[in-house]
Amino acid sequence: MAALMELSSPPAEHSITHRPIKFNITDDSPRFWFDEDPFKTHFFNAFFTTFPPGEEFFVRSVLYYRDQISDKKLAQDIQSFASQEGSHANSHQDHLEILHRQGYTSLKRENILIDALLKFMNKRFPKTSLVNTLALEHFTALLAHQAFVDSDIFADPAHEDFLPLFKWHAAEEIEHKAVAYDVYMAIDGRYWPRAVAMVFATIALLILLPIRMSPLLFHDGLLFKWKTWKNGLPFLFGKNGLFTKPWRHYLSFYKRDFHPWDVQDYEFIKQVQQMYDDGTLLDIGKKSAA
Repeated sequence: MAALMELSSPPAEHSITHRPIKFNITDDSPRFWFDEDPFKTHFFNAFFTTFPPGEEFFVRSVLYYRDQISDKKLAQDIQSFASQEGSHANSHQDHLEILHRQGYTSLKRENILIDALLKFMNKRFPKTSLVNTLALEHFTALLAHQAFVDSDIFADPAHEDFLPLFKWHAAEEIEHKAVAYDVYMAIDGRYWPRAVAMVFATIALLILLPIRMSPLLFHDGLLFKWKTWKNGLPFLFGKNGLFTKPWRHYLSFYKRDFHPWDVQDYEFIKQVQQMYDDGTLLDIGKKSAA
């Protein structure tokens, strides 16, 4: 088990830093904020608004084992991970509140159910919760990685009000991508539970996201229009789709000697880290009206 953890490690300068920030997303922000496209926007709306209950689940899952961790660096990383994820949950909750006021009321109801289920899992099945957390953290890390690799995500498609949230969250997901994995390796480390967890996490996401998107599209009168799906599905599953581009990265999780830092992408996020330190993170793209 220890040998697996020694295969890959982050760069020497790596750190996990809590960066609280208030974003410019308001009721005046555009309704279709990604590429002015309802399908693409509602995919991200459906995905991002799972984070308030989801990130809190991740934090509970990791903190449960904090007292069993003897490595001081990992113990500190656990605390930093919890702080970052707490800020992510709060920022996406702000976004959810705006969507609710816009009439997309299904998301809050769904989150109540999701939160209750996840709290039950934390209480009754703590190790299952932890292994599911590391599987889902692989998803967020690979999508964050892909967002930095694919300049289209960080270019014109995302409206200026949302772009800082994209960059900040993606950078921090890369920063703390190995914490849940390292905790699992320290307290268990078996291969088959994490492989099974990834299979179920993949299925769950492929089911959950369309379920959450459908009421949003229905609210806009677009759910049953062929054009909505004809133009939207290639964005996710086409040749250069959001889910198809990083397939090699996804499959790497199933290697027995996998570690999240097998993918050395820390260099990608240094610009965002510096922009936060300089206080210019909210100046990405066009500045909001001063």
